[in-house]
Amino acid sequence: MEIKEIASPHSETFKRLNAIRQGKFKAEGLTLIEGRDLLDEAKRANCLVASLATRREDLVGAKEGYILPTHLLERLSVFSTPAGIMGIAKLNLTKETSDKFIYLDGVQDPGNVGTIIRTALCFGYTSVMVSKDSASLSNIKTIQASKGAIFRLPVGYMEYEELLASPAHLYLTILEGQDEREIPALKKPCCLVFGNEGRGIPAGHRQRGTGIRIDMGHFDSLNVASAAAIFMYRFKD
Repeated sequence: MEIKEIASPHSETFKRLNAIRQGKFKAEGLTLIEGRDLLDEAKRANCLVASLATRREDLVGAKEGYILPTHLLERLSVFSTPAGIMGIAKLNLTKETSDKFIYLDGVQDPGNVGTIIRTALCFGYTSVMVSKDSASLSNIKTIQASKGAIFRLPVGYMEYEELLASPAHLYLTILEGQDEREIPALKKPCCLVFGNEGRGIPAGHRQRGTGIRIDMGHFDSLNVASAAAIFMYRFKD
């Protein structure tokens, strides 16, 4: 591992790290991550590019290591109480659809996006695609909520027009859809589509596919990550 020291916020290396933190390299799949657990997950998935710490002995094995003072590490952190160890990870970005994948259409809360990615991995879905108006895949809160699952599953950005051009049969999770209990299995290749937390899937995006819903009795609101977990478990085989 090549180890470098960063002493100044004006150094080109620190400026690049800060740009990664701000999401300016999300098209390349680069993101800053925090905490040893996430760094270990990224390393296991061969996604860890570099590790950052204030002490050499705290560095996690990667191609590159950076030693920097506490005040600079804290400037890179998005949390009020920094973990003390950070890293650069590279996500496995793709635009290739698969036989059973998830599409998030304007899901804006990074916690929801990360949780859905984690659930997709658990239940055997082969990739997760998100629209550009969804929470960023490189957002540290998305990655934290995924518990590292984002390193083990292909993910990517895809506009709805691109989704329509794919061969997948779309299953749109909408209140007006067919009761999921009436659908024995999904036709493959298939894609479960989940919409924005407030507006759901836009009306203009419902021109193709099968609408499906969960019977919720006398209540018509369920957190999108919770709804996604139910649907993904229901159709996991």
